[in-house]
Order: sequence, then structure tokens, then C-alpha cells
Amino acid sequence: MSVSLPLRINLISLIFAALVASVLTALGGFFLHHQERDNAIARATLAADELATRASRLIAFDMGFADFLGFDEQCAAVIRNDPMLRDAALFDTHGAQQYHSGSGTIIWPEYAQLPEADDTQTVTTPSGILVLNPVVRGKGEVLGFAVVAINDAVVMEATLRNVGWLVACAAALFVAGLIIQQGIFWRAVGRPLASLVRTADSIQPDKLVEIPHLPDLDSNDDIGRLYRAFSRLVQRLLEARRDLLTQNEQLEHAVQERTTELERVNADLAHDIERRKELEEELRKLASTDPLTGLANRAFMMPYLERRIEQARRHRTPLGLILLDFDGFKHINDTYGHAVGDGVLQTMGLRLQQICRQSDVLARLGGDEFLISFEGLQEQYQADALCRRVVSLFATPIEIGDLKLQLGVSVGAALFPNNGDDLTSLMAAADIAMYAIKQRGGGFLFATSSAKIPAANDALAHSLRRPRSTDQ
Repeated sequence: MSVSLPLRINLISLIFAALVASVLTALGGFFLHHQERDNAIARATLAADELATRASRLIAFDMGFADFLGFDEQCAAVIRNDPMLRDAALFDTHGAQQYHSGSGTIIWPEYAQLPEADDTQTVTTPSGILVLNPVVRGKGEVLGFAVVAINDAVVMEATLRNVGWLVACAAALFVAGLIIQQGIFWRAVGRPLASLVRTADSIQPDKLVEIPHLPDLDSNDDIGRLYRAFSRLVQRLLEARRDLLTQNEQLEHAVQERTTELERVNADLAHDIERRKELEEELRKLASTDPLTGLANRAFMMPYLERRIEQARRHRTPLGLILLDFDGFKHINDTYGHAVGDGVLQTMGLRLQQICRQSDVLARLGGDEFLISFEGLQEQYQADALCRRVVSLFATPIEIGDLKLQLGVSVGAALFPNNGDDLTSLMAAADIAMYAIKQRGGGFLFATSSAKIPAANDALAHSLRRPRSTDQ
């Protein structure tokens, strides 16, 4: 039995509308669930970060996990008034639970990849979704993890509630569409649509010159008026198409010329910008780098040390300086010339770089005077090892061409804040220690306590900011 075209279109549109509504509802439910889940994870991440921050503050006062009093209440506080968060706890690095909010049970994820010091990890376990935030001390030492569990039941409840509203809206739209289709499409368009479709099917758009005249569509009903309007529209479109093609050719030519011009201008501009960046980089390097050794220079090092001392004072972290001066360099310079002397400075600069740690900063202050800034060494005996390595570098002769030259070194070291609480006094302490050991024949010497070092007067402070190029 053949079904008329309007009826087929009506049935197809109904089926298509139902399928679209079902697919949109399913997709909406899927995305709503992920949205609620992501919202819960975001809240859990904030809660875990807050709990880890509270624990890190206590650790900063040299407290261990066992010393946290009332931290169960802190765990409960970060998830209070948030129904999407089920539980919060504090675990050590071995997975042992230390504190607990008391609202549920968290099972430690045995096989999960634990986050780094500056990261947060979301883990899915049989008991639910967990967010792990590391509790760190200092510059990245992980002591434990703040763990927050998501309340899956609340997330699912919120998702179902939103899906219910979505289904209700989809059903309402479907019913409204059905009513509109029956009232307008079927009665006003359905009957004459078959004739118009047959006419449209007989037209080949790629070979169309004008719509053929169809007497059976010359009536005054909606389809007839639509046909005549469509015929007039096609005529105007054909005329506009010819005009558009002409204008398009002119426009393409103008665009091509303008594009070529813009490409040339952009190339010139890019070249100018690149050259300016290169010049700025060269100026920056010249201002902060010693041109002979490639190390930091005095102009860079002094402001840098001012900032590092201020940070060390604020965070109460250790900081030290090693000031060293070559013994016998003036003799080499006078005997073999400045070219050999420059080679000695470059060689010793490379050797000093090899013994410095990644956190140490090495600079040439001027002449044969070098400075090493180091951090993280809590005791003087730890800095002694670095000083010994500096002195040991000079046991090996320096080879410049066929020459084998032997240098000595005088090293003065000072620790902040033991030997000075500002840059001037700290440099003065290291400088005094260096010249004291130079008078003994070389080696290294730590400055005495700040109370035993005479205050640096204006002349000494001024001399510390000038490079020295000869042996004292």
C-alpha cells in the first residue's frame, strides 16, 4: 500500500522529533552528570587544598602529625555545609590515617599514583571519588596527603533532579511541536506539498536557467503563490549571481594585491621586532654578565644578594657567601701578559662552575675576585665542604697553551645571619676573613660571629663595591 508524501513526511518528522528528543535527553543527562561530578571534584579540590594548607602551617612550626590537636575538627570544618563532600581525612605518606572528619570512611587508594608536591590528584576507588592534595614542608618535601571524598549519592541525586527537568522540558517541546505540525504543516502545506515536491524534483540546480512554467501550479492557493514567488526569486538570483561573479573577480584581485602588500609589511615588521628583541637581549646580557668569563657580574650580583638576604630574613632560611681571591695572579699577569691572565680567569671560572650546585650563584666581581652565594646549608661544617672543594681546585695546574701555571687561593666565608644581617656587614665579614687567611698563606677561613667583627665603615663599604684586580 502506497503512503502519500505528506503522510510520509508527517510520520518521518514525528519519528525524527522523538529520536532527537531522546538523544538530546540522553546527552543532556550525560553532560549534566559530568557537570555535577566536575562541580563536586572542584569543591573537593578546594577543600583538600584548604586542609593541606592548614596542616602545612602547623608543620611550618616544626610540628609533626602527632602534635596536631583538634585536627579532626579541622577535617570536618572544610566539608561542613557542603552536601557534595562526604568525608575529609589526613594521611601520612605510608597511607596511615592520622585524622578524620568522622562523617564516613575513606579507604586509602593503594595502587593510585600519588601527586607531586605542587599537584592535586583525583582518584576513583570502589568507595567513591577521592581528591588527594599533598601536605608539603619547605621546598617540596611531601609529609602526607589531605584527602576529601565526594558524596556520590548527592551527585547522582542532583543529576537525576536536573535530568527530570530536562525530560519535562523536552516532553513539553515535543507536544508543542506536534500540535504545531498538525495545525499548520498538515492542513496548510501537506496537501499541495506533493505537487511542489514533484516540481522541485524535476529541476536540476546545476543546469538551472529558470524555473519551467507549470500550469497545474498556477492556482491562487498557498503553493501556487509560493511557486510564482519562487520563480521571481530565482530570476532575481540569477541576475544577482552574474553581478556577484563580476564583483567577486574584482574583489579577489584587490584582495590579492592587498594581501601581497600586507605580507611584505608584516615581514618587515616581524624583522624589526626580532631585531629589537635581539638588541634588548644583548643589552641585558651586557649589563648583567661578565664579558670575559660569561658569569654574573657585580652589577647583577649586588642587587640579587640584597633580594636574597631580604627573603632569607623574612623566611628565616640560611644563606652564605664565599669570597675568593687568587694568590699569585698578579705575577702571572705581569710575567706572561694579559692574554694568559684572561685564559687563567676563564679556566678557573669553568672549574668553579663545576663544583657549584644548581642553587648556587657564581659571579666575578672584578679582577681575580670571585663570589659564590649558597643556600640550604644549615651548619658551618656543611659550608666547610664547599670551601674545601674550592681550595682543591687550585691543586691542579692550569694549562694555557704550553704553560702549566700554579695558583693559590684565599677564601673567606660568612653565614647569614651569624656573621651579618645585611649585605654590607656580610660582605665585610667575608672580606675580613679572606684577607686574614691571605696573610697566613692561603686556604679558607670562616668569619667570626657578628658581635666580634668591627662594624664596616663607609670606606670599607665603598671598597666592597669596587672590583680589585691585583693581589693584596
